[in-house]
Formats: sequence, structure tokens, C-alpha cells
Amino acid sequence: MSAARPSPAKKEGAERPVGKRVASEASNVVLNAFSVLKEKVEEFREQDRFFKYKAGIVGGWVAISLVSLVIACPSRSIETTNLGARVTVLPNPERPTASPSLTVTNTDDEPWENVIFVVNGKYRATVERIDAGGIFTLTPKSVLSPEGAMPSNERFINAEMRTSEGRSELVREGQPLTQ
Repeated sequence: MSAARPSPAKKEGAERPVGKRVASEASNVVLNAFSVLKEKVEEFREQDRFFKYKAGIVGGWVAISLVSLVIACPSRSIETTNLGARVTVLPNPERPTASPSLTVTNTDDEPWENVIFVVNGKYRATVERIDAGGIFTLTPKSVLSPEGAMPSNERFINAEMRTSEGRSELVREGQPLTQ
């Protein structure tokens, strides 16, 4: 006596098209998940009120955590200029009383060489190198013209950066430019 079948078992539904079989299995999975969910809701209803309080506290904590993550994470990537510069200009709406400054961050993978900043068309600052990931801040005292340093109360209205790789406008009409 042998446990082997005399001929292979016939698979039911094998003659149907693949799309219909997949749709059928997907609907089975959805219906099974719905059934399990319905059973869990019924079990929850049968629990005592202290268990429900605990579940409410945990559920509230999860909801607050998810909302915090959504708020804390930016919805888009950091925008930079065509040379990979991220720019912050002060004062700005978030810090209206801050002293004037222009902060440039090199978000590129390569360092910038022979960097010249031109501010408001007449003031200049020169930097030999800004490494990848490096941050450089310009203040009115650090940019010069033939007449002297930029006045400390003058704002950064227009700014341009020139490097050995090219040039990029950083600020126009007091607003940082990004692409």
C-alpha cells in the first residue's frame, strides 16, 4: 500500500485567466482582514472600562507621536541654488530684529574654490575655499568696497556668488533665491 496518488491532483481555477485569479485572491484577503478586524472590535467591546482607558491612552500617544513626526519632517527637500548653495538672510520674517547677515552653506559634494561674494552691487568679500558641507557667514563688517566696510545697518538686498565653477545669484530684493 502506498500513500502516493495514482495521478496528480487537479487544481481548481487553474483554467481562469491570471487577472481574475489575482482579483479573487485579493478580494479574499480583504474580506479575511475585514473579518479579523470585526472580531477584534467585538473583543474590544467585551473588555472592561480600565482596559479601554489604557487602550485610549496608548492610542492617543500614538496619534500625538504621528502628528509630531508629520509636523517636524519637512514636506520637501532643502532647496539650493544652481551651485548647491543654501542661503539664509537676516533679518527675515522669523527674526525681524536680527543684525544683518548672509549665511551660505555648501550643500554640494565638492568644495568651492576662489569664491567671491558681491553684495548690493558694490561690496565684495573673497574666500579662498569653502569645503563641502561648509558654512560661511557674511556680516556688514566682512564685505568691503573701495570706500570701506558696508554700513552695519544696511541689509543684504542683492548678493551673488562667483566661484571657479561658475556663478550663482543668492539674494534678490532681500529674498534668498532657490531653484
